[in-house]
Amino acid sequence: MSTKTQTRPARINEREAQREATQSRILDAAIPLFAQRGFAGASVSDVARACGAPVPLIMYHFKSKQGVWEAAVERLYARVNAHLDGEMESTKGLTGLPFYKAAIRAHIASLAAYPEHMRLLLQEGAERTTRLEWLIATHQKPLNDKIIDLIVSAQGEGLIAAGDPTHLMFVLSGAFSLPIVLAPEYEILTGKNSIDARQIEAHIDACLELILKA
Repeated sequence: MSTKTQTRPARINEREAQREATQSRILDAAIPLFAQRGFAGASVSDVARACGAPVPLIMYHFKSKQGVWEAAVERLYARVNAHLDGEMESTKGLTGLPFYKAAIRAHIASLAAYPEHMRLLLQEGAERTTRLEWLIATHQKPLNDKIIDLIVSAQGEGLIAAGDPTHLMFVLSGAFSLPIVLAPEYEILTGKNSIDARQIEAHIDACLELILKA
């Protein structure tokens, strides 16, 4: 086998690694921008400045601004889901009130780990668009369904208030996420960082006290 033949796979692997590294750098810059400014407010030029990649290179990889946004959303939700799955390991073997306490803790901890998740959802959720419909159907609905299933189960055990589970899901999502999503406002009003580990623990305790019937 010639040296040329031997080195070809290595070069292909190197190019693939470079491609993935470039895409990762672009998406890591795009996620907070879309979360802070929304789709309309964040331009490809903004992403380029944030990641140091020229606009033509970004367009080469993702074809359009919509392509960047969709890839950023997919990357963010993959991280959120992986984090939540890891946190939910703490619920294994638990039943009754301890189970729901651990489940609530897992969901809030995941929101705190990736505050861009709910910030992006709030940006998109203010107007009905095809982007929002895709986001919900592809990524958010499976998360919502997990929360609704937990609500229905807790209602069956008399541990949470009665009511429409989907509506309660929105109520709980707000309770869980608003101090995290509105961290700058929270800090101005309280002088505290709502995403600080101690504040997250205090927030979890407050949600448990508010939501679950002991």
